[in-house]
Amino acid sequence: MIVVSTAAEALREVRTSPPEVLLTSLSDSLDGETLCREVKQEAPELPVLLLYMPEEENPEERATAAGADACLVGPLKRTTLVTCVGLMLQLADTRAATRSTQAPAPAPAPESDDAAARRFGLEGPSSPDFDFLKRLLLMEVKRSRRYRYPIALLLMELDHLSERTAQLGSSQRTTLLAEMLGLLSGGVRDIDVIVPTTEGRFVAFFPHTPRVGAMVVAERMRQRVRTLARLPNMTVSMGLSVFEPSPVRGQTQVSFGNLMKDANEALRKAQAEGGDRVSFIEREVPSEEEEPSED
Repeated sequence: MIVVSTAAEALREVRTSPPEVLLTSLSDSLDGETLCREVKQEAPELPVLLLYMPEEENPEERATAAGADACLVGPLKRTTLVTCVGLMLQLADTRAATRSTQAPAPAPAPESDDAAARRFGLEGPSSPDFDFLKRLLLMEVKRSRRYRYPIALLLMELDHLSERTAQLGSSQRTTLLAEMLGLLSGGVRDIDVIVPTTEGRFVAFFPHTPRVGAMVVAERMRQRVRTLARLPNMTVSMGLSVFEPSPVRGQTQVSFGNLMKDANEALRKAQAEGGDRVSFIEREVPSEEEEPSED
C-alpha cells in the first residue's frame, strides 16, 4: 500500500507504479474528486473508491459525476472498507481479463446468484466476512444473555436484481454491489456491521438495539436503497430478527442459527407480500425459564 498526500504524488504513482485500486478522499491538500477525474483520463480501467465525511452532501451523485467506481461515507468501519476494497479488486481482475481477450466476446448471460457468489468469494459460510460476522454474533449473543441487552439481525435482498441487471456486465455488477454496500453502511452506526453474503444479499448486525430501534434503522436503509445512483428506484426486501432478554426472567436460549432462521423466515414473508418492505416474525418465548447457574 502506498500513501500520498497530494494529487501530484498520486498521479506520479499511477504513472510509474499503477496500483490495483485507488482510494481517495477530500481534504485541504487533496481534492479526491478532481484527482479521480484526472486518473480516469489517464487510466480509465483503474478502480477508484471515493471516501466522504458524514457531513458531505450528495456523495453518491458527486462520486458518479467524478467517474468513481464506488464511494463510502464515514465514519468508516473496518469490515465495510475491507469488503468494498475486495469488490474493487474483483472489478480490476474483471477488467484485466476483458482487456486480455483477443476477440470481442458476445454479451455474457446473466450470472446466477451462486455463480456470482463463488466469483466474489462471498457465498455464506465460506466468506471471510460472513465468518467474521458469525464469530461476532456468537460472542454478542453470550454477552447479550449475560448482561441483558438487545441485539438485532437484519437480512436484506435486493428485489428482482437479476432482471434489473440483466444488461449489465460483470464489472458493472461488481461496481453496483460496492456502491450498495457503501450506501447501506452510510446509514448505520459505528458499532453496527454490514457484510454481503451472496450477490444482492446483505446481513446487518445491530448490538444494543431493541425491536423498535431496529425497525427504524431498517426503514431508513430501505429508503436509502431507492437512492442508488446506478440503479434508480431499486427496492429491497428485509427480514428482521431480534433478541431482547427480559430484565427479570431467566435467559432465553438463542443462537446465531435461530436468529438467522427467524430473519430468513421474515425475509421470505416480505418477498411473498410483494417486496419493498421490512418484515418481523416474533419468536415464541417459553412461559417458564430456568435461571442459569453461575459458574
